[in-house]
Amino acid sequence: KISGSTRSDSGRKARDTFASLKKTCRKNGISFWDYLKNRLLGVGDIPPLSEVIRAAAACG
Repeated sequence: KISGSTRSDSGRKARDTFASLKKTCRKNGISFWDYLKNRLLGVGDIPPLSEVIRAAAACG
């Protein structure tokens, strides 16, 4: 068994998606776990990452 591997393509895609989400949150100064909790609970305190990225790009 190789550490960090998945058993299926679906598992690999899920792992890759969460890794990408975590990296994007980090780049934008957002806690990954706070963002995930916010999305799952529907709180809305943290804007969608698409808005965060657009705002950061506009600031240049």
